[in-house]
Amino acid sequence: MKRNLLTLLAIFLFLSGYAQTSLSRSEDDSLECLKNYSLYSLSLKKKMYVYAIEPWRKMFDNCPDISTRIYSDGTTLYTHFIKNSDDPLRKEELVDTLLMIYDQRIKYFGSHEKYSEGWILGRKGLEILRYRRNKMSALEDAYACFTSSVEKQLNKTEPVVVLNWLQTSKALYKNNKISQGMVLENFLKADDIITYQIAKEVSQKKKDVLVKIIGACGDVIVSIGYDDCMVLENSLRSKFEMAGDNVLAIQNILKILEKLSCGECQLYVDAAEKNYELNPSAEAAHYLAKMFLKKQEFMKAKGYYLEALSLADVGEFKANLYYELAVVTFSQFKDPKTARGYAFKAIGNNQEWGKPYILIGNIYAFESKNYGSNDFEHKTVYWLALDKYKKAKVVDPDCVEEANKQIALYSQYLPDKETGFFHGIKEGESYKVGAWINEETTVRYK
Repeated sequence: MKRNLLTLLAIFLFLSGYAQTSLSRSEDDSLECLKNYSLYSLSLKKKMYVYAIEPWRKMFDNCPDISTRIYSDGTTLYTHFIKNSDDPLRKEELVDTLLMIYDQRIKYFGSHEKYSEGWILGRKGLEILRYRRNKMSALEDAYACFTSSVEKQLNKTEPVVVLNWLQTSKALYKNNKISQGMVLENFLKADDIITYQIAKEVSQKKKDVLVKIIGACGDVIVSIGYDDCMVLENSLRSKFEMAGDNVLAIQNILKILEKLSCGECQLYVDAAEKNYELNPSAEAAHYLAKMFLKKQEFMKAKGYYLEALSLADVGEFKANLYYELAVVTFSQFKDPKTARGYAFKAIGNNQEWGKPYILIGNIYAFESKNYGSNDFEHKTVYWLALDKYKKAKVVDPDCVEEANKQIALYSQYLPDKETGFFHGIKEGESYKVGAWINEETTVRYK
């Protein structure tokens, strides 16, 4: 009878993905393992956590090498008890046990083909952050887990572990536990890992998530105020040389340099030109346009803006291109009419964006002195400027603060009623500002 039960046990463990036990057990002990597994797994399935915990503990203590399932179920159980505990001391004890589950899993299943020690350490680090992120010693423990996980998993490191590793690096740097250079070194490793995973990923949905993660990793470097462009360029130069024809890797380098205001270094020039050579897209042309702006070669910048616009699809990116070109055209080429035209095209590509309206308002306010033949006519242009600022507030809540500042500034330059009466123009009437502006507005006096 016992032999039949042992046979059933072996079959059961095999079908459940169990590993062959490495500990020496009697037949009675093996049957006890099966009994306790049956008791806790049935209770856990029904979410009867209180009934599941005792037989689970017996499995954990007496049958630790039978299956990884013991450990995944253990984390489920203790996560439940931690969540539902109101006693801070008890909660700390429960977290200690949860972390111990990961340690014992490493002891017995650290060489697992899929969920090896490196993977387990990454998950342990996440648990430490989840429950103890406000303790500096815990942050250091989590950082050690993440660092070891990355060293062991390399390109197989879970993306969530990579991102939390970088964020923990930032926290430790802010508390003088590691250097700024170490954060950069960690970032470069993280960037390599996620770039590799993006290249291998076939699911576009998952690829989009990875792209967001790599962007968040770059934000960490920006947020710590890394400002040594020479060191950054030296660190990224080898990545650029190793990138070869990998467009994504080159674009990541450009984004990092740009975010850290290192767009004037030679590496940015080399990467921007290589990016355009490999991928003559709107985005690539945009990088070159910004590069030449920083070098104050404005005609070249304009040429690449126009090139980018010819390649860009309708939408927010194209709106941004038109907006930037409008700023350049007004500030560098002193051409308000053409600049306004670009700003209107930006609006046409993104009607919920307020910044182009503010730009047009600023153009009108600046050019008011050049309109008309007297002071009253100069000031009528401010009516149109205020119209644009108010429109910016209506379409884009993000522009409310800036628009209000401009409204407060230029409202004081409006014509007064006496001057308006002298010109025979009543408040509330429609008024057309002519010349190249050629727009109608409503008369207002201060």
